[in-house]
Amino acid sequence: TTASLPWMTGTAVNPLLRAAYLSTGRKAAGGSVTLMLPWVERDEDQKRIYGKEKMFESPEDQEKFVRTWLRDTANMKEASEEVNIRWYTAWQEVLENSLYSMGDLIGLIPEDECDICVLEEPEHLNWYRGPGDNWTSKFKHVVGIVHTNYFVYATEQPAAFIRAPGMKLLASWMCRAHVHRLIKLSGTLGQFAPEKELVENVHGVRRSFIDVGEELKGKLASPDADKDPVFSADASPAVYFIGKMLWSKGLASLMELIKYAEESAGLKVKVDMYGGGPDKDEASEKAESMSLDMPFHGPIDHVELGWTHKVFINPSTSEVLCTTVAEALAMGKFVVLPSHPSNDFFCQFPNCLPYTNKEEFVGNLYYALTHAPEPMSEEYSYALSWEAATERFAAAGSVSVAEAEAMEEALSSTDAGIDIILPSIKINKERKQLISRSFRRTRGRYRNFRTRLSQEIMKSDVLPKELQQRLIAELDKRLDVDLDELLDSPKLRVKLSPAKLDKLLLDLYDSVTKGPSGDVFRVIGGGASVGRQHQYLKQQAAKTGTHQQSKPPSFLDASVLNKSSPTTLVTKALNRNFPRNEKKLDDTTIAENNRKEENVPKMSLSGHRARQVQSSSWGVRLVRHGSFTQSRPPQTRYVPLI
Repeated sequence: TTASLPWMTGTAVNPLLRAAYLSTGRKAAGGSVTLMLPWVERDEDQKRIYGKEKMFESPEDQEKFVRTWLRDTANMKEASEEVNIRWYTAWQEVLENSLYSMGDLIGLIPEDECDICVLEEPEHLNWYRGPGDNWTSKFKHVVGIVHTNYFVYATEQPAAFIRAPGMKLLASWMCRAHVHRLIKLSGTLGQFAPEKELVENVHGVRRSFIDVGEELKGKLASPDADKDPVFSADASPAVYFIGKMLWSKGLASLMELIKYAEESAGLKVKVDMYGGGPDKDEASEKAESMSLDMPFHGPIDHVELGWTHKVFINPSTSEVLCTTVAEALAMGKFVVLPSHPSNDFFCQFPNCLPYTNKEEFVGNLYYALTHAPEPMSEEYSYALSWEAATERFAAAGSVSVAEAEAMEEALSSTDAGIDIILPSIKINKERKQLISRSFRRTRGRYRNFRTRLSQEIMKSDVLPKELQQRLIAELDKRLDVDLDELLDSPKLRVKLSPAKLDKLLLDLYDSVTKGPSGDVFRVIGGGASVGRQHQYLKQQAAKTGTHQQSKPPSFLDASVLNKSSPTTLVTKALNRNFPRNEKKLDDTTIAENNRKEENVPKMSLSGHRARQVQSSSWGVRLVRHGSFTQSRPPQTRYVPLI
């Protein structure tokens, strides 16, 4: 996965709990579960992500923290001892506030442990990954779980009209190339690989949240339920929001809805805000400017609010699947949220109150404030548990024999292919009309030309009748394209089998990510600091001394000994074991040689050798049949050796 505790984010908590529940009973059956977590190597990255108070000096220290949380907070003592934890080096990309692996991540996994692999955020794990083996070639079965809608985040960043479509295509590429089965947590995500993907909520909530809900169920069934100061129908309003303090989480929408409820229905309520984030101070100032009773309290464990609040409001539509909504429902609270594909799973619960407009929000809020929540049944509580989530994951992650056979039959037809839905082209209405008019005008002129050419061919007697009819039939074909629909929802038709397309994408991925050119590709793609994977691997090799190792002396085998003369064998052995080191002559050495040459008689062999050292252009003389032959063309000045 792409995150680790103490970073309390969904990609840190949910994979840890999934690994813990998958390990139940597995060791006794002879199996194991290994969780690979990012070790944040640089201190400045740790400080930004974990805070100054929660920094670690080694992976072993952080592993102790993770196991302690799993044992004490999640109440999973057995799993905290049985789950294997392995670490890979990661750096933070500050602009994206994300962690990415450095070096060969797959190379860290022993061959004897390569059975089934679960990639939490497969697109994120492979964007800037260093060169190495591929997941699908090393593991028998690879399941990817998509947590985050990066396309939505990209639309809120600079140069979104380029970055967002590129992000969508890149995410689809990574998911298609690196997994056998893709699980999307909700229908809010677009298509990545249609023949591999399905929608299923494979997340659950900790047992502590369900325990609160079961205890509240007993209180609501007691005779004194009408007098409960928090959950009764006549209790004082206790409303809250918990999550990251980001504008993308719907903070502005929440303020507008609360203001509208106050102005239209006289519902003036206090909303306690819990969580941290970069937009916290700005959001607090805006709430004060709107005269809202909305105090900001900072981060807190959600379970601590189990007995203090009755209504949870979550206005976010940027989520794929909101964990805090599941936790609030498990604790038996009312949850007011927008009607959105990311919330479809929660709409089955009686205490979930979805709205589609401001008026419905006000009505749902009034109902929640004036009623007691419905006690959670065993069926609903189990549906939110990690036990049920693990069962759903096992069913969704596997590929049945019938499904595999049906897919193979469908893809064996001659018309088999893949429709890749591209992002809509973001242009204004005037520009779209201009493009449409220009296209229709050009198409009309081309059709007139084809019509006249068809008429000329019909009048001509030069061509054979059969060829004439074929040409006319081709010219009569029309390209019927609805350009407006094409601009709104462009689609690329690839006439390849998915398996062939996967192989081509993997080959393309390998070709563009290896060597120094791969670093350029990754940096251009957005990995300013984490994209230099090839350079990082070279630096690590230099530190360990593995970049240049002296080779042991080499010996000639017997097959060479029988075919070579003794002189040749000696020359080969010397050249292989004692490479010649050519030394460059500096100016002082050349001047000294010149001085020696002047003192030597011109007709001597010593004078010739001195000139040979000075000038490599003189060459070597060879004795052939009693004559002198130069290795280079003869010079104007001839000096005999003797």
